[in-house]
Amino acid sequence: MKKQIIVFFILAILCCIPQLISSSWALSLGLVYALIFGNSFKEKTSQWGGYLLKTSVIGLGFGINIGVLLKAGKENIGSTAFFVVVVLGLGYLIGKSLKIDKKISLLISAGTAICGGSAIAAVGSVIKADSNQLSVSTGVVFLLNAVAIFVFPAIGHWLGLSQIQFGTWAAIAIHDMSSVVGVASKYGDEALSIASITKMLRVLWIIPISLGLVLGFAQNRESFKIPTFIIGFVAASCIYSSFPDFQSLYHIFYVVSKQAMVVSLFFIGSSISIENIKKVGKKVVFQAVGLWLIICLLSLYYVIHFQS
Repeated sequence: MKKQIIVFFILAILCCIPQLISSSWALSLGLVYALIFGNSFKEKTSQWGGYLLKTSVIGLGFGINIGVLLKAGKENIGSTAFFVVVVLGLGYLIGKSLKIDKKISLLISAGTAICGGSAIAAVGSVIKADSNQLSVSTGVVFLLNAVAIFVFPAIGHWLGLSQIQFGTWAAIAIHDMSSVVGVASKYGDEALSIASITKMLRVLWIIPISLGLVLGFAQNRESFKIPTFIIGFVAASCIYSSFPDFQSLYHIFYVVSKQAMVVSLFFIGSSISIENIKKVGKKVVFQAVGLWLIICLLSLYYVIHFQS
């Protein structure tokens, strides 16, 4: 039976490689696998998914001109900062009013405001969160990411959002980088480009937030790490812009990276467990869902009224 499960797992990965398989289907396939068969090597698949995700993000830089990156960054840095600060502030207030464990509340707030699992991992390492606090926070954020992959494109088409509007909305409102890219790639190439750039601005907030927490948790200064895949993304964009003679090669890197992101979603989906889902309490769910709905609605209002 174990061999059959492994064979199914390998076949599922192979199904995610062709461009016929979308990000939402890959995530669903991973979830089905985890919930039906369980995943006896979920730590490995989670690790592989993380590595593949970061590598894919770097590869996406080969499809974005550095000039466009800087222009979009300049235009969106103010709005990105506003939403990050608002979510962190509201998360603190909700967590305090509901008397949620302070570390779990902070992890969920950071994950919602910045970049989901990556922010939870970074902040968790600084504040020395235990495995239960990390798994609860990651579990609820993951479930909301799964919902976003299915719901966002449908809402975007229903409202008639432009590529720019949808890309910005997805980047501000969705937690993890993998889900942002997966959702935006379904909407269009321009949406993917805008979403990737704007999401990078959100991810960069890991640095000042972590540094701020380091000051409050002085004994954990050695835990702070800069997300190096951001540097890789910018470097790839610079190479793409500076050496235009290799466009055909860059296109291959870009296309492969987009599909590798789909495979990473399968890995992430297969890493979820019923145990982690059961650990999520009602108050934690309320905080996570409440924060997410607020950021979704506020950012949607912003893109409809202030972006063309």
